[in-house]
Amino acid sequence: MINRPLPKEPMFTAVEAAAKLGISVKTLMRHVRDSRIRYINVGTQKRKSYRFTDYIMEQFINKNKHRETPAWQSSNTPKAPIGKSSSVSTVIPFEALQKPKAKRKQRQ
Repeated sequence: MINRPLPKEPMFTAVEAAAKLGISVKTLMRHVRDSRIRYINVGTQKRKSYRFTDYIMEQFINKNKHRETPAWQSSNTPKAPIGKSSSVSTVIPFEALQKPKAKRKQRQ
């Protein structure tokens, strides 16, 4: 284990960081577990106490930005024609539906 000095900037708990990121604590801890967000451990090896800085949260936000529309998708895609359908269906009244017949037990 390497002992490094703590950063000078303010550190936030998991609850505070989740509120700043606009996600739940459970989701934040899933990101920690999956190594999608960095953290500072101020606890012990067995009982970790996670802390997050503004820089860490900013990196996480920048890394996980999603585009509204993908770059490869054309905005001039043809729309489906509105008109006659190629499928044919008929309407059956509810009373016309047959009830399933009960299975008869075979005698031995």
